Amino acid sequence: MSDDPIFDPETGEVLEAGDTPPPVPAMSLDEARAMLVREHGVAIGSDDPLLMLITLHQGMLRDYERMLARHDAAIAAILGTTGAACADAVETVLASLKDKTVKASLDQAFALVERQALAMEDLRRALRSHRRVTALLTTLSLAGCVLALTILFSIVR
Repeated sequence: MSDDPIFDPETGEVLEAGDTPPPVPAMSLDEARAMLVREHGVAIGSDDPLLMLITLHQGMLRDYERMLARHDAAIAAILGTTGAACADAVETVLASLKDKTVKASLDQAFALVERQALAMEDLRRALRSHRRVTALLTTLSLAGCVLALTILFSIVR
């Protein structure tokens, strides 16, 4: 039998593995005789056919309880097998989804890195262009300063 908890439909309790529902006590022959005396005021002997019927009924109940125990064990085994198969199927699907999710995440990360590399190359080109313009403007400014100083010194002399 499985170690999983079971549900007792009679009491509504969830029983831990290994626990069994409390047995229903069978009425003994002496209890049956005492009940007949109490309820009907009739005393019967041990060879009474009614007591023999109760004995047969109790035997049948014991056999029935053994059969139910076998059926419970078979049902628990089937449910355990089915549950294990379902759990394996769910794990397989989850692993597949996880692999797909990881692959999609990696693809997105690589695409982002590629877009950033293109953006960096555009930035490098723009910076080179700005450096050229800055160098040209600096050269023109220096040339203008030299020209202005030359004109100033020629006027002053």
